[in-house]
Amino acid sequence: MEINDKIYCKNIGAYPGSINERKSYIIKEVNDENVRIQNNEGRLRWYSRFYFSLNNEPEITYIHIDDKIENIESDAIEVTIEFSDKAKYWITFTTPKYLDKILDEESYFFSKHFLIIKHLTKESIQSTILKLDEQNKLIESCKKYK
Repeated sequence: MEINDKIYCKNIGAYPGSINERKSYIIKEVNDENVRIQNNEGRLRWYSRFYFSLNNEPEITYIHIDDKIENIESDAIEVTIEFSDKAKYWITFTTPKYLDKILDEESYFFSKHFLIIKHLTKESIQSTILKLDEQNKLIESCKKYK
């Protein structure tokens, strides 16, 4: 790794707000153990080389809708996303009407890996995943399979 090399984040470690997995960064300074990059906050910071790779970021190779969509307006559907580096993530898609049902039974709803869309169709799920990926927000919205 050298100054001005384009590197790709492969792990955010303890820095979830300042770097993103699969996002590219340009090396500004380098030493034996660390690289200095301009992070998501626009600040020059040192990070361990461990978090980065010179290889291109992995691409989505597979989107699998794990559950049968029974009601496009009120359901919860888990989706598995696989990348070219064989990493797998999951996210649950739901609709506002589904949340209304839950809130009729409970006084609150909390989930970190739910994504709300208007209608649950294969096309809307896939296009939402691709849009999030383009914006470098997909990984932070999903949970990694261990």
